[in-house]
Amino acid sequence: MVVSILGHPRISSFLRRTKLWRQFTNFSDLYLALPHYFEEEFWNQCLAECIQWEKLKDPHWNLVSFYDLEYPKPLKEIYDPPFVFACLGNLQLFQFQLVAIVGTRKSSPVSLSATRKLVELLSINKDFAVVSGMALGIDREAFLSALEFGIPVIGVLGTTLGMEYPPGNRDLYKRIKEDPNQLLITEFLLKTEPAKWTFPKRNRVISGLADKVYIMESGRKSGTISTAYSAMEQNREIFVFDHPKQFDNEGGRLLVRQGAQRLFGEKKIPTEKMVLESKEISYEEWRNKRTIPSGKRRDGGWDLNFTL
Repeated sequence: MVVSILGHPRISSFLRRTKLWRQFTNFSDLYLALPHYFEEEFWNQCLAECIQWEKLKDPHWNLVSFYDLEYPKPLKEIYDPPFVFACLGNLQLFQFQLVAIVGTRKSSPVSLSATRKLVELLSINKDFAVVSGMALGIDREAFLSALEFGIPVIGVLGTTLGMEYPPGNRDLYKRIKEDPNQLLITEFLLKTEPAKWTFPKRNRVISGLADKVYIMESGRKSGTISTAYSAMEQNREIFVFDHPKQFDNEGGRLLVRQGAQRLFGEKKIPTEKMVLESKEISYEEWRNKRTIPSGKRRDGGWDLNFTL
């Protein structure tokens, strides 16, 4: 049997449209039934493409279908679960307690600092893993922090498993691929270029895998918002980090107004008064009296105390 047939775009589209997959409890019966719903020539073409893909794929990649025991149970609960995954790494992570940490690619320094602090606090629990989308910004910081604190990660891709996108994360891909305790997954099997439609599909998987979704910074129109809305539809807990020093968190504040929980940070920002003097002062004197709060670190972050 060719498991990857469930990942062929035209076959999966048919299954999603007809809900045929819900009528079967195992892959074998579905596989035997599928040819009867297509013209023979079309079916044989799709099958040949998938056979060729399985023949040429990396031997370290595993295929996990909706009907396999390894398939993550939380994903089976969502409205439109992926029918099959290509996976590289430790499939046992699907059994861990999973939390999703996501946010904008153009993240502010305080959000990056908060992401690191959040991961550090969560690392007290050794039986959990971090899920995110392998994007730049918050996603990258979440994974780098997790790896530093010894927490396993699950990277959900919006491309095929053989494509390292975005290129700016190639170092992160390398670390994850070389560590057998980490995991990369994607529902895109055959050649799929990064596109606007692939990332919302990826985002529903990120939220679908997790019990809790942490939104660290988000504009009103962003991929992070689509992850949050997927989480709402899937009845997941949503936490939003909000801070006055963020570049753009209008989307996060909108989520709070719609009922998401606030990830509180108690902030003590020291105030300094600058006395205007008519006399000339040295650079060192000016530096000591500047209005930038001295409590601010070089990375732009602040000491944050979370209430989780």
